[in-house]
Amino acid sequence: MTLSPDPQDTLFSRIGEERLRRTLWAFYARVVQDDLLGPVFLGKIGPFPRGGWPVHMLRLEGFWRAVLGAQSAYKGQPGPAHMGLGADERHFERWLQLWAETLNEHLEPPEAQTLLTLASRMRVNLQRFALMNPGGTP
Repeated sequence: MTLSPDPQDTLFSRIGEERLRRTLWAFYARVVQDDLLGPVFLGKIGPFPRGGWPVHMLRLEGFWRAVLGAQSAYKGQPGPAHMGLGADERHFERWLQLWAETLNEHLEPPEAQTLLTLASRMRVNLQRFALMNPGGTP
């Protein structure tokens, strides 16, 4: 007999809403101060933590809730949302580096590694869209 996994034992339930929120805000506070990434994010979203950041962070929280197995109202498309940013491989390498540093400061090692692996997998699609023109061409 095989027992099904406990639906309450999700990665989200192990991390928790407040810790996820703190991790995301800490990460983007770091991103906007970065010489390479800061101009991209500040140019798109506005001054941190005001501007469009509260709405952006709510979207990100919803996105990560869905990815981590929690209920979420997130219905966006991450790839197209990054279209035309002009971010290249260097930007995404730095993004992952800062994400790893932040995760390691805010989460336990197994959860930090899992979120880093998930972000690494997402990178391919996000980078492809970031290099596209708004018309959908590279």
